[in-house]
Amino acid sequence: MTMTTINRSRRWIKPMDLLLAWHGLFAGCYIVAYLTAEGGMAVHRFAGYSAMALLAVRLLAAALATRGPWTLPWASAGQWRAFGKKLLGSGPGAFKGRTPLSPLSGWAVLLMMVPVVLAGLIADWFDAEDLHEGLAEGSLVMILVHVGVVSLGPAAKALRTHSAGLPSKPQV
Repeated sequence: MTMTTINRSRRWIKPMDLLLAWHGLFAGCYIVAYLTAEGGMAVHRFAGYSAMALLAVRLLAAALATRGPWTLPWASAGQWRAFGKKLLGSGPGAFKGRTPLSPLSGWAVLLMMVPVVLAGLIADWFDAEDLHEGLAEGSLVMILVHVGVVSLGPAAKALRTHSAGLPSKPQV
């Protein structure tokens, strides 16, 4: 094996890979914190503080990033116009593929999670468990909406492909 072979076989970690890992860790912390809210407070706090740290990392990375996947999710005005035209023209067909609703729901989740984790931090020091619990319950609704919106495009595309009798993946 020559040196060029070694360099070519090395796969560098890409920013999108890191964002997907962050997303998995954040989702995992959220799920553990949500499921342990009524008991197991040590695990709940650990998951909550981990989610808080991950949220801080994400927002800091977004503030520092100038391009790429770590910037905050924005949908351009052109994407909204194209989506509106598709929605008026083909109705539900406008939801095939990625829509501007995906980054909007991502924004909503990030904005919802800031007060949730801050209320959790406050609840550790003061009597604010009700505030934290109420915000956390609201965040579950936002998370479920986000999952639905992000899943809608691929699901619509798969339905269209299946109903047309086309293979869902190109056959090699």
